[in-house]
Amino acid sequence: MFIRLAIVCFLFHASTLLSDQRIIIHDGIEREYIIHIPMNLTEDSPIVFVIHGFTGSAKQIMEYSGMNAIADKESFIVVYPQGTIDSSGNTFFNVGYEFHNGSKIDDVSFIRELFISLSQEYSLKRKRAFATGMSNGGDMSYLLACTSADLFRAVAPVAGSLMNKIKDKCETQYPVPIFEIHGTGDQITLFDGDMKNTGGWGAYYDLPSTINFFAEAYNLDKKNIKEIISKKDGAEYDIFFERHWSDNSEEEVWMYKIIDGRHVWPGIRINWWNSPIFWYYFGSGNEDINASEEVWAFFKKYL
Repeated sequence: MFIRLAIVCFLFHASTLLSDQRIIIHDGIEREYIIHIPMNLTEDSPIVFVIHGFTGSAKQIMEYSGMNAIADKESFIVVYPQGTIDSSGNTFFNVGYEFHNGSKIDDVSFIRELFISLSQEYSLKRKRAFATGMSNGGDMSYLLACTSADLFRAVAPVAGSLMNKIKDKCETQYPVPIFEIHGTGDQITLFDGDMKNTGGWGAYYDLPSTINFFAEAYNLDKKNIKEIISKKDGAEYDIFFERHWSDNSEEEVWMYKIIDGRHVWPGIRINWWNSPIFWYYFGSGNEDINASEEVWAFFKKYL
């Protein structure tokens, strides 16, 4: 179970981007976040939340995702919320892991309040946000889709999972488009799920069942799967694009299935790691696609 503790304790040495680190008081607790404001901000600019993984930080995911550069080009605000610290000293977002059963942290409320506050501060007309995240942050993205359709227009989990506890209470009457990027060789958030809770995180669904759950709940009656990247052409992995849609709805559910892909945010370089165990669990980083660019292209459909 605790192999996952190293998820985003990556020693990235990217340059620190010019962004503002802030504090907001929520439920009597000081909560930190980083915000990046593009130079060409307008009242119609959207907000994208980028949520770090278990044991990670807002600064780390800001650096390795490269989302600020895309924000500067496309004119959107990026917010990197910082998780709190659990009883074992690890940073986390509360999505209902088995060992967080006693936690009273309400991260849904925290992120909702943060979005409303920032929308008011910058006088934004757009009243709905987008969310993406890595691993625990991907789990959090699913939670926001299930609880906060009034504020979130679409979500894009990367190496995320749908916890059984979240699915049981998921509200789907107002569909939130979903785009999952996941490797079949992920040794941390298993592609095949863990409904028996052998890993100790709590029961979570396999990715095909997760995608089908939302597609069926949203009444998306059409499906297509096609290969978009092929090892035959010199790529590192075969990547398949699964799309669910309907002629009666603009909402869609997507998945990029990366054959043998590991537990990474595709598009980053981590192949300089010398640790065999890190290489086994995280792989080379997969440079066949850039997750941040793919995620933004999906979000852009719903502006």
